[in-house]
Amino acid sequence: MRAIVIGLGATLVLGLCGVVAFSQGGAGRAPDPPAPKDKAAAWAMMELKAVGQELGATKATTHRFFGEKGYNFEVRRLVGAQPILQHGKKSDFMVIQDGEGTFMSGGELVDGKAGGEDQGDLRGASIRGGVSRILKPGDIMFVPAGVPHGFVETKDHVTFAMVRFDTK
Repeated sequence: MRAIVIGLGATLVLGLCGVVAFSQGGAGRAPDPPAPKDKAAAWAMMELKAVGQELGATKATTHRFFGEKGYNFEVRRLVGAQPILQHGKKSDFMVIQDGEGTFMSGGELVDGKAGGEDQGDLRGASIRGGVSRILKPGDIMFVPAGVPHGFVETKDHVTFAMVRFDTK
């Protein structure tokens, strides 16, 4: 069972239970911290914004708070166009914190090739026949598994908190 409660005011609270622990560390990458198993976790919006500012200062793209086999929670700060992604079994739930970007989703992945954390994940050059929308602070985006998606443009940058979780 997964329970996700998002307060868009001062706090983002995630309670996740009943999922087997697993680290997603890969070659050259430290293992992800595990999710809490015996208590809820909360982050003030101020903490998430500070992480976004740190990502901007270090030019890093991702700060993962925790990562497990079937889910993770992270803050991302993206600059410019990004590869188009299509996850085989995970869905994305994003809350835009800062910046602005044009997000495209749906349609058909163009020139898709294997790539990503999980088997069945694809990366592509573009989307044919997708829907484009501008995302700004406070906007929320949900992308189900199997749907091509990505930021095709950013206005300077876009920072968002994201939960990615198995749905297939």
